[in-house]
Amino acid sequence: MKNTISIILSLLLSLGIVLGLPFVLNSDDHIDAGFINEKSLVSQEILSYENEPKLYQKLYYKGELIGVINDNEYLKDLIYQKYKDFENEFPDTELGYGSDVYETEEYTYARFANVDDQIMDYLVSNDLLGVKTTMVEFSTEEGVFEIIYVKNYEDFSIALERFLLNFISEETLQKLMRQEQIESPKELGSVEKNLFLRESINSKTAIVSPTVIFKNVDEIYNFLCYGRTSEREYYTVKEGDTLQGVGYYFGDMSAKQLVTINPNVLSSENQVVTPGMELNVTYFKSPVEVVVKKENLSQQYFAPEVPEYVEDDSLEVGVYEIRVEEEMGIKNVLYDETWVNGILVDGDLMNEIVIKQPKQGVIAVGTKVTYMIGTGQFIWPVDNPGITCHFGCYAGHTGTDIVNRYETYADVYAMDSGVVDSVGYQYDMGNFCIINHNNGIRTMYMHLNLPPFVEVGQNVTRGQLIGQMGNTGQSEGVHLHVTFEVNGYRVNACNYLPCSLV
Repeated sequence: MKNTISIILSLLLSLGIVLGLPFVLNSDDHIDAGFINEKSLVSQEILSYENEPKLYQKLYYKGELIGVINDNEYLKDLIYQKYKDFENEFPDTELGYGSDVYETEEYTYARFANVDDQIMDYLVSNDLLGVKTTMVEFSTEEGVFEIIYVKNYEDFSIALERFLLNFISEETLQKLMRQEQIESPKELGSVEKNLFLRESINSKTAIVSPTVIFKNVDEIYNFLCYGRTSEREYYTVKEGDTLQGVGYYFGDMSAKQLVTINPNVLSSENQVVTPGMELNVTYFKSPVEVVVKKENLSQQYFAPEVPEYVEDDSLEVGVYEIRVEEEMGIKNVLYDETWVNGILVDGDLMNEIVIKQPKQGVIAVGTKVTYMIGTGQFIWPVDNPGITCHFGCYAGHTGTDIVNRYETYADVYAMDSGVVDSVGYQYDMGNFCIINHNNGIRTMYMHLNLPPFVEVGQNVTRGQLIGQMGNTGQSEGVHLHVTFEVNGYRVNACNYLPCSLV
């Protein structure tokens, strides 16, 4: 009898639990495995609790619940219909959840209000839907530092090749792509030997919002040139300007590079610019570094020792006579150059061959040896000379701008013997030195980094160190401004220096 009563009580208790479960679940104090009390981004009510659990899909964005999906197929159909807005621009792909949106599944006794339309509205308004496209990663040894999304990788390849052609010739680029061997220069001039990026570029598939995708070659090319910055610098051409002069003042760009970044304005490196023409002069601020290796074979003059001065009592004081005409030496020098995004950053001497030895001159002077009279033979004022702006490069430019191609703050030498006429500082010339060669010629050295190393009235010999190249006064970058004054008139320095070899 007791066993029968126990069995009956157990059955009644079990029935009570089953029948009473929905009421217990409806109580405010109940938590259904964390599901019911989880706050959602889309407002969603619980309508009831059932005896049997149901499988639901939950949609999350960056770890936060967007909402519980009532009909997954219906939501997918809404997304498919939305894809029609992008089908013309992104054909043969699909629209889906963005990379930070994901689904999970859970069983629950709760029945939720159908907010599938509101979930769809939230996805659209917060730009959380994306099309399948190509993700391009830029990385270094330290990891990925930039990611872009492109409509297709072919557009990226075309844009990258177009960007590379700012810094290397198309002929050389094609040879490198075919892995052809490129020989060192046999004649004077520069040969492009190699090209590489300091960064690694990889691609993979991704689903992202159409609003963040680069949709054509031009958009990708602009990114490769300037990164994500939209700032541009423009210059209005003035009377007397040249492409060379404009490029020199704005980042030392070549005429070719100016043509490349002004395709709607310029068509040729030899084009004559006219006053009023507006040019984009924004130098490349690329997220990638294009390294081009070149070998440069050039011919350089080098001076003999200072002439031998001999006394001659038959000559009046201050009178001189050249007994042996001096001759400059000539050598071929080969440098290995490193260019980064179009800028020369390094040069290493590989080889040099003397093809003509210099000849020392002999000068007879009255009464005593003197170095106050110039020889008339001028040497470059810097080693490894390069001309960045010629005489008349822009309106009012009556000098020649010279750099040492492999050293920024390079030594500056007297181009011929003479007497220091003037030293000092002026707002336009910066630190300067003027040498009178006492033969009708004066040479001027401007924008020195420090006050000259010589004093007024001091005798200087050709090749003597007189200062250091700098960027003082009215100067756009480190360089040496040299002026030749002949009988009181300023003339082109290339009349006296072998500019054709530079």
